[in-house]
Amino acid sequence: MWKDTPQYLGELLIWEIEDYLIAQSQRPERAKVAFIRLADAWGAASIAAELDNGGSFYSAAKRADALGMTLPGDMFGTVTREQMPHVFAAVPGTTFPPMPDGDGWVIVRLVAFES
Repeated sequence: MWKDTPQYLGELLIWEIEDYLIAQSQRPERAKVAFIRLADAWGAASIAAELDNGGSFYSAAKRADALGMTLPGDMFGTVTREQMPHVFAAVPGTTFPPMPDGDGWVIVRLVAFES
């Protein structure tokens, strides 16, 4: 089946904007996120640079895992407004800079808001 990629991407962007606007008016308390958990600051900076240069979040996560840069943990999860308030001011698809997390670092990508 052939897809019109620009139209599909435009629809996806519209969906993300609608999700963001709904989140601002209904103020959801939970969001679905993806994590890349990294062992050290060097690994976090390396993956962040790849993402800053337009790399795919999921490809970067796979590469980091293959290179032994990741820490154990789930890649997908749900966070609350209380845990990560900055996530709720963003548009789905936003990837946040690395943050210290326990024994390592984490890069978070907002997937969607839960209603």
